[in-house]
Amino acid sequence: MKKTWRIFVIKCNVTKNNIGDSSMNTLKTIMLCVVLAVSGVVFAQEAVSEPSIKITGEFSTDFTYGGGTDEVTNEDGTVTPAVDDALSFSSPYTGLSLVGDGWQLSTVLTEVDGVSVEEAWYKWNVTDDVSLTFGQQATPYGIAWGLHRPSENSFVSLPREHAIEEGVGLSVNKYGISVGALYGNDEFWAGRLSYSIFDQTVGVSVNSNDALLVDVSGKVSVLGFPIENSFEYDLSDEGNGAFWLRSEVTPEIFKGASILIGFSSDGDDSTDNELIYGVKYNCTENFFLTSELSGEEGSDFVIRASYKF
Repeated sequence: MKKTWRIFVIKCNVTKNNIGDSSMNTLKTIMLCVVLAVSGVVFAQEAVSEPSIKITGEFSTDFTYGGGTDEVTNEDGTVTPAVDDALSFSSPYTGLSLVGDGWQLSTVLTEVDGVSVEEAWYKWNVTDDVSLTFGQQATPYGIAWGLHRPSENSFVSLPREHAIEEGVGLSVNKYGISVGALYGNDEFWAGRLSYSIFDQTVGVSVNSNDALLVDVSGKVSVLGFPIENSFEYDLSDEGNGAFWLRSEVTPEIFKGASILIGFSSDGDDSTDNELIYGVKYNCTENFFLTSELSGEEGSDFVIRASYKF
């Protein structure tokens, strides 16, 4: 809790006549001044004390146009009629977070479980560069964590699912090198080593499930256009070379608008790679719109409205 002290100066005039009249009156006057001064300091301290808990949240609504299907003739001769494209609505994310001095509690509203806890952890800063985190927390694996929250994702879709574990986390940051590690239940462990230089970060992640992931993220400027890039490549045997790449171009002349381009592959040769593109527009500091369309034929067109506070 941050406290601000204000000093109140109370001037007490004790004249020669007061002293001459009675030494007892003079003593009472001095004592009254002291009491008023102390009371003023205590009152000021209580009045300007600031709360130590910060409350944040966000809401989002998806407007999806599509879902139509062609007429299909089944093997038994029956016909499934065609379905026209239609406009539908959904709320992909509604979340609330409470952040205090060294702790965080994040909740999310879902249709299945109602209100559920995403994160519930507290941190001990051992030194300026080393900290331990206890509780339910994000797994240190790649750079996809947080993208399920609209405020942290300029796109509509997710490049991959995120993971949360209950356990003890370790974080070390020194000279641009960052180490994140977590040990959880059932002997699960995960770790990520990264190095940052010139607005670029390269990381390598591993876990007890034989996963191996490389990530690259950062900002560059091409012909005066700022571009943010995020990239992950799965080097594990199970991942089979899956990757995703996303870029956001934000020219100043667009006045709050950004161009979105993404490309991904699930590592399966039997399925097509996916190209996505769209536009994001910051209407206000807290409210933005983003659209996304896939290069796949027959894909739905989605517009997401998001608000954070």
